[in-house]
Amino acid sequence: MRLYFYITILSVFLFFLSCNNKSNIEYEAGVSSDLAKHRKNIVSDINYDLLFAIPDSLNKKITGKAIISFNLKKDDNEDLVLDFSAEKKSLKSVKINNSKKKNYSFVNEHIIIKDKFLEEGFNKVEIEFTAGDNALNRTSDYLYSMFVPDRASTVFPCFDQPDLKATFDLKLEIPNKWIAVSNGAVEEINNTATKKKYTFKKSPFISTYLFAFATGEFKKLTRTKNGRTLSLFHREPDNEKVNLNIDDIFELHFIAIEWMEKYTGIPYPFNKLDFVAIPSFQYRGMEHVDAIFYRSSMLFLPKSASANLKMQRASMITHETSHMWFGDLVTMKWFDDVWLKEVFANFFAEKMIQPFFPEINQDLVFMNARFPRAYSIDRTKGTTPIIQKLDNLKYAGTLYGRIIYDKAPIIMAKIEQMIGKDSLQESLREYLNTYEYGNANWDDLIKIIDKRTTINLNEWSKVWVEKAGMPHISATYELDKNNIISKFIIKQKAYDNSDGLWCQRIEILASKNGKITKYPIYFDKNEMLINDIAGTDKPDYFLLNGDGYGYGYFEMDTASINFLLNNLCEIKDSKIRAISYITLYQALLNYKLKPNLLINKIVGFLETDNENLNIPLLLDYFEQIWWYFLSKEERMLLAENIENKLVKLIKNKKDKEASMLIYSELTAIFITENLTDKFFDTWKYEKDFEGLKLSKRDYIDLAFELVLREHPETENIIKEQLSRVKNPDVKKEIEFIFPAISPKQETRDLFFESLKKVENRQHETWVNTALNYLNHPLRAKHSIKYLNTSLEMLEEIQASGDIFFPNNWLAKTIGKCNSPEAAQIVRDFLKNHPNYNQNLKLKILQYSDILFRAEKIFKN
Repeated sequence: MRLYFYITILSVFLFFLSCNNKSNIEYEAGVSSDLAKHRKNIVSDINYDLLFAIPDSLNKKITGKAIISFNLKKDDNEDLVLDFSAEKKSLKSVKINNSKKKNYSFVNEHIIIKDKFLEEGFNKVEIEFTAGDNALNRTSDYLYSMFVPDRASTVFPCFDQPDLKATFDLKLEIPNKWIAVSNGAVEEINNTATKKKYTFKKSPFISTYLFAFATGEFKKLTRTKNGRTLSLFHREPDNEKVNLNIDDIFELHFIAIEWMEKYTGIPYPFNKLDFVAIPSFQYRGMEHVDAIFYRSSMLFLPKSASANLKMQRASMITHETSHMWFGDLVTMKWFDDVWLKEVFANFFAEKMIQPFFPEINQDLVFMNARFPRAYSIDRTKGTTPIIQKLDNLKYAGTLYGRIIYDKAPIIMAKIEQMIGKDSLQESLREYLNTYEYGNANWDDLIKIIDKRTTINLNEWSKVWVEKAGMPHISATYELDKNNIISKFIIKQKAYDNSDGLWCQRIEILASKNGKITKYPIYFDKNEMLINDIAGTDKPDYFLLNGDGYGYGYFEMDTASINFLLNNLCEIKDSKIRAISYITLYQALLNYKLKPNLLINKIVGFLETDNENLNIPLLLDYFEQIWWYFLSKEERMLLAENIENKLVKLIKNKKDKEASMLIYSELTAIFITENLTDKFFDTWKYEKDFEGLKLSKRDYIDLAFELVLREHPETENIIKEQLSRVKNPDVKKEIEFIFPAISPKQETRDLFFESLKKVENRQHETWVNTALNYLNHPLRAKHSIKYLNTSLEMLEEIQASGDIFFPNNWLAKTIGKCNSPEAAQIVRDFLKNHPNYNQNLKLKILQYSDILFRAEKIFKN
């Protein structure tokens, strides 16, 4: 009897233990990878029937109702987890399969539904709630959602992970004067005296981050071509600007769709295509299925827009359109593969825009843009692999940056080079057909490509895709008594001295008396003897990256540095000049070249280089050296001479696009009283500058720069500039920014203090611009007190902001500093936070790289 009693007690104990430990999944905030994998195994066939009631006042909350239906594969009495990143009080009622009993709990941003209320197979959960505002970008006269990467659950309960695709039935109750757009086409509109109700058709099968809607006082324009109808929703009040751009905007979309259909062999995979131009949109574009959102200023260009600006617009449109196939039709399984959708969007955009701009050397565009931007992160102690570890979706935004957007396209170009264009196209077609309307990852694609190549892409990928950093490539050579090279050795090691071998094709360039000789090699060893170079005359200079498509830090020998500094202007090949500019700047960053020497040479290069594509590269390097690698005293000594040369260049350059690029740079770096007066005169009378016609935006930017430099007429500049602006959205923007530039310290302090409230950071593009001026090097002495607090705010910035906001926040805080005091603040912060989130720590190290290099340069 006693034995039976103990067995019974033990059985009861084990039963309760098993009930309390049903799963190894912890209900932590966000969506953990364990939770996501578990739900993928048990949940399918999801539909969201959503209603949002949007009031006409920002003081009123948005209420919502969600009916979530799905099939469930019951698994060992597991409770079911829905995501709802809101306060508990926002949850008004939960009804599961028509039961109104207390059937759930709310834990760490999750609705936990009791297993006993769930059925094997079909289930329906009805939830009434107050929608969170975090991802609903609200103003008094429009609203738009932004749910990437995990923000859908901040607004409504859902399974917020990319591999649980669903259909959406959306209804919106909105103010009577508003119109609306979403993934589904409009099915019905019912009007009352004060409001209207939009009912949208069922959306395609999509991830939660690709669900979207926008509503407000928009205008709608429609175009039809070859039986396909596209629509644009916009708020641009300048009809002349609309008429100037509208045909190009539509034509670029039509062409992009046709190009992608032809390349992939798959007709446009969804039902319609609308696009929405949003003032101060936080990204350039976002690829919501059937409803792309764009930043309005990127679509509606001024009459004076350069070819470069038009090319940027074309690239943006083709990028977002190609996402309909890569990212939307086939979506990554988890956000550690977010690069996979972005790399193909960039890859195809660059192919598509070539016919639009036949006069532009697209290879040079690719090289000058992608490589320097990728290097800017990859050379830092905070660099990351292309595929990054992600344990929880709440940190997915930290994965975005230049490694994904700039290094990844370089890697894809290398793959295409290795396996051939046709093989890659065939592989991508198979990939899309195999996983259409579903999810796939990099390994899935590699398996498909591997069938068409003898190269071991898995091994290659371990270094180029799965390892952080880049190679440091150098050469040594021996000369005989006749100055003939007797031995030439090229070496590689990891830039950070870790293990790794970056196998790639490179081209060594040697130049003697203007004659170029190139030596292509496949560099697959740590050290290689290049026999072809032995027996040749010592050249005037070597470029170890002679075709510009090798990736890494290519160390230049001293003789080559000196020759190029003094003779680079005479090199006729614009691509070789660009490679030289990139390599010389790398030499500066690696302490082999003095900043004041290189900046003077750059001005000379600007005078002689007639390739417009090289000018932005030179100007970017110029500005970095000017503000971050020169002392205040050095700048003052150089300022008058350099400013005069740049003014002269603006006047004398035959190509006005080049003049405009130099003008923009000049407005960013001027410091002398004479030029300040000249710019004030230009702004006051809205005059041309040395023959350049300026846009309304140019005068606004000039007003900002004059106020930053505390011009005596500052108060009048602010008042007058505000009175000139007629566009209400733009006026709100500059009203927000001016306090950050104010000459009054207390006004700037109050502005920075206001940013601690999330509602004051709603317009992230405004915040970025304001921080750029608040922390400008001209204000460094007064703004350094904000730095530690800015770092303390980073976790909250990441949690509440959109995907690019942490990067921009750091770029406009740490990234504006160049003093030893600032460097010490960053070091102390990292030391005092030993358990800081690793992803965010890496971001800090990325954006403090220039700061630490500047510190070392000043010490030397």
